[in-house]
Amino acid sequence: MALLSKRSMNAADVADLIERFLQGKIRYPQEWNDFVDASQRDKKIEAYRRRCYDLDPLVNRPGPQDPNALAELHKIVNELRHTDHP
Repeated sequence: MALLSKRSMNAADVADLIERFLQGKIRYPQEWNDFVDASQRDKKIEAYRRRCYDLDPLVNRPGPQDPNALAELHKIVNELRHTDHP
């Protein structure tokens, strides 16, 4: 995925990426970091990215992941799956 397309993700793209992260099936080692570190053009998608950015230190670390942060990521996926974004 080119940098340009990383900044133009839609709701399904973000939900898919979060699910891959949660399942330990990211496409390449820095996929999650590339997402949380690159602002999105769509303001609604950017709001979701920022939520993931805030949760990142709790879930993207050695040792156990924070269960509340993981639950929040699952909630975000659910929200994204039920949004009217293209």
